[in-house]
Amino acid sequence: MGCCTSSPHSKRRYRDPADLDEVVIPLREFGNYRNGTTTLVPDDIEGLPSTHIYKHLATDPDTLLYEAEFDQGHAYRCCQPWLAVFFLPAVWVYGAAKGFDYILTGAGCSCDEVVCWLRKEYSTRIFFRVYPNRIEFNLPGIRIPFGILGCGSWNADHIITNPFDRGAFGFRRVNSGVCSYLLGIYPTYGETLARQRCQCNGSLWSGGCCSWWCDEWLCDMMCCTYRYTGLADADETAFAAGIALQAYFEGRKISREEMNMCLEYYHENISERTDPVGRKRDVCCEPFCIPLCTCRLCYEYVCHPHRNIPYDEEDPRHTPELVEVYEKYKELRDKQVENYKQFTGPVRKSTCCRAFGCRRLFGRRGLIFCTEGCNDPNSKCCSKKAGDPAPPFRYEDIDDINDASVVLRKVLGDPPLNVTYRGWHWDEESKEFVLPPTKNKSESLINRSANVKSFRELREVQNRQSHESILK
Repeated sequence: MGCCTSSPHSKRRYRDPADLDEVVIPLREFGNYRNGTTTLVPDDIEGLPSTHIYKHLATDPDTLLYEAEFDQGHAYRCCQPWLAVFFLPAVWVYGAAKGFDYILTGAGCSCDEVVCWLRKEYSTRIFFRVYPNRIEFNLPGIRIPFGILGCGSWNADHIITNPFDRGAFGFRRVNSGVCSYLLGIYPTYGETLARQRCQCNGSLWSGGCCSWWCDEWLCDMMCCTYRYTGLADADETAFAAGIALQAYFEGRKISREEMNMCLEYYHENISERTDPVGRKRDVCCEPFCIPLCTCRLCYEYVCHPHRNIPYDEEDPRHTPELVEVYEKYKELRDKQVENYKQFTGPVRKSTCCRAFGCRRLFGRRGLIFCTEGCNDPNSKCCSKKAGDPAPPFRYEDIDDINDASVVLRKVLGDPPLNVTYRGWHWDEESKEFVLPPTKNKSESLINRSANVKSFRELREVQNRQSHESILK
């Protein structure tokens, strides 16, 4: 991947994954890296196609796969207690040097959103969109001085584009410890999504950078992630972004309809929100835990107030478009407040342990960093041989066994023919993980000169089966 090598043009050997004019279609293997929260990184990450060269992508990059819903309490993020630092003289000097426009918009202190969240189009211009090769995020902010004086345009768009070949290795919701939460705990301004920026969801034996894990509990708050704030359901958004990223890794074609099929599977089989009891994510100290205030009243009455149109019906400014915006706000507000009452508050923020979100004390997603396999006598870590895939985790986790690669195969069928997954499997007879024999890599390569006809026929059958599954 471009962010992992200084010479991407000489390293990217995977061109168009469906290009039958290539003499050899290179094998794309998965298994050396342990899966992250949503995705499984390919073994040769340097060989992925550039997202800048659109003709080398499997899917039309202009296809919108998913657009996230934003929390309507995002307008009140300027009420966070930590913003009191702006009253310090040292910050005034920094603001004068940097530019107060940057400070007010970049630090999330756009105070006019509290009053003008609807009238100045903040609620309609903000977006988080997932495409087959990138994430696009827009966080509009006030323009200084035009947004205050009323002349010119009121706000300016700040659109950020994050291509998948520039540091995207997985997505996850952040539980706590971020400035975008009230007191670092309560998502009263919307949930925060983290994008993992390095491939180091690695293994203890490999040494170097890959001996650390980037989706541990501490990394959610401290390093290796880029954050998107204000989302209404960060878990669903992380899943959708992970599906798009995994499809990019595989070179798989994916459409908006297929993304919706994957999301339907997610809500029916994986999401904790749709089944808080059956799919509950355990935390390390339960059932011994300290009760915690859910901050529901702040969420409902402070950050999500009722908003009324400030003009009479006879006023020319009382337009159908304005009425539609306010009705949409009321619909989203009622829905999000109900979700907080029924799920976020009582399930995720009811105790200190659940609020901070560490799954266990040691091991994956644990409080102590990088300990998977260290104190497990039956761990496969120390017995790994060169060329073997990453061993299984010590603890089975619902998110581990339902990462994007698994969901794509269950919902949309097998990946392209040059994609191979290697990994440990649970053997019911021996009651332990076993490693299937690995084929010779040279035998696995698809040679175009010898197998053009059969390869094309197989791809046609695959495409036909995929089309039939969508129709069903």
